[in-house]
Amino acid sequence: MKAKPEDIVRRYQAAADSIRLVLLCGPNVTRCQALVEELVKPLAQSAERVDLTIADISDSAGRLNDEANSASLFGDKRYLVLRLNSGEAVRATAAIENLLASETAGDPVFVVAPGMGDKTALAKTITSAPDALIATCYETTAQEASAAILALAKTEGLQLSREMAMEIAALTSNDLVLARMEVEKIVLYLDATPDNPQIPDADILQLLGAENDEEDINLLIQAALNGDAPRLAQEIAAARAQGISEIGLIRIMLRHLSKLAELRSKVDKGGNIDSVAGHPSVFFKEQKHFKRQLRIWSSAHIARLIERVLQLEIAMKSSGQPDQVLLEEELLLIARKAASTRA
Repeated sequence: MKAKPEDIVRRYQAAADSIRLVLLCGPNVTRCQALVEELVKPLAQSAERVDLTIADISDSAGRLNDEANSASLFGDKRYLVLRLNSGEAVRATAAIENLLASETAGDPVFVVAPGMGDKTALAKTITSAPDALIATCYETTAQEASAAILALAKTEGLQLSREMAMEIAALTSNDLVLARMEVEKIVLYLDATPDNPQIPDADILQLLGAENDEEDINLLIQAALNGDAPRLAQEIAAARAQGISEIGLIRIMLRHLSKLAELRSKVDKGGNIDSVAGHPSVFFKEQKHFKRQLRIWSSAHIARLIERVLQLEIAMKSSGQPDQVLLEEELLLIARKAASTRA
């Protein structure tokens, strides 16, 4: 069954016992990921999470169904999260079709498939299945983002002006995951609740450093992807002193890598790097970085980077190691890879 991204959580929760598979696809990587995390949040409190990639299911069409019907070691409830990078959905089609055709429902399966279109054979199969949901996550417009931010703020007890909602949307490039983090930051600062709503001052974003936070994060990301290890070391030291949101960095990096993958695809089709990266649709402050990174990273390497960043988020939630340590190790590894490729 097809659902709108804004409706899919409600529709799944209303019929969770009868839905065996939910798939999020489309060009908006962070929205796909954020919706899956929102979908599984109630399950995470009492069930075991099993993360899978294409490597775990590609050897047999029945592997995904077998995994969904496997018993937990301790007899606990389980749910599966399958992550597919761009181009991998085709390889997963047989496994997903086998799951939907199975007579036994098993544990619920949530699939993150950014880049997959809603006109593919797999998308049509899921749309026609009565026990599956699919939603396509397109890039969020400024109007959609500001409307969502206003609605979110209201539920948290924050009375935002339309102008401030638009400012938050602009600061976060219409990324609703990052926008939620900014709203929550304001809520905590003002101690706002639905029973005690607050109206923030016009300068609160400047006061809380929202714009500066993203600028600091972008400096880290660009240094890593450019292969500039000395600059990255300096930015890491500054980040330690000032403090940054590790999850916020992951969201912004996924957004940047998604744009890099889009530009790389145009280059692979014959586009000139300087023309592609210098297009007006690319933020002027980032053009020089994209030009450099397009000369370093291939489409295959970018896909692998996206997979690694997603795996990093999983590790942050489950490894028990400090998020800062995991993040710094990954950024340094990326910088070394970029430097070796550039050389």
